[in-house]
Amino acid sequence: MTTHVSEEQVRWWLDRNAIQDVTPHSQEETEFNLQVTLSRLPIHLIKEEQRGPIRVVGRSGFDTDRAKRLIRDEESRTELLSQLGPVLATTPGFYTFLDKEGQACELRNAETLQLEHRIYPGEATQQALMDSVMAIATGMRYVQNLLAATIPGALPGPADPDDPDEEDA
Repeated sequence: MTTHVSEEQVRWWLDRNAIQDVTPHSQEETEFNLQVTLSRLPIHLIKEEQRGPIRVVGRSGFDTDRAKRLIRDEESRTELLSQLGPVLATTPGFYTFLDKEGQACELRNAETLQLEHRIYPGEATQQALMDSVMAIATGMRYVQNLLAATIPGALPGPADPDDPDEEDA
């Protein structure tokens, strides 16, 4: 059973056909923090202590005016959460909505969505690492695409036949 996974091991496990870039971020409180790029999405591989897990962390910002209007409006936020729910529930690990200061908060006050999956030393393999990176990236891309395709106050749903601005399908 593996009890320690080194930065060198993690680098060796990365599939260079999928990962475009690896950038180390030095932080005193971590054993290592590597930012990898998969399909233009930055994902961090963080190990805080020698025998601890590898944290696979991705963040998607609610950084456009459109996204902020969606999450601030109660009706739009409820519909948005119903569409985000299935992907958040099936992405491995857990998710947290973060405010401007990086503290956990409710969606209505969120600036960022953080997705995190932990790989513990006994389960650490190349397959586990790449599956986790790809799953976090998939969740991030889904969130980005949903936010880009959604118009505040007009989330996808059945067409209103009485609305003259609604196009016929």
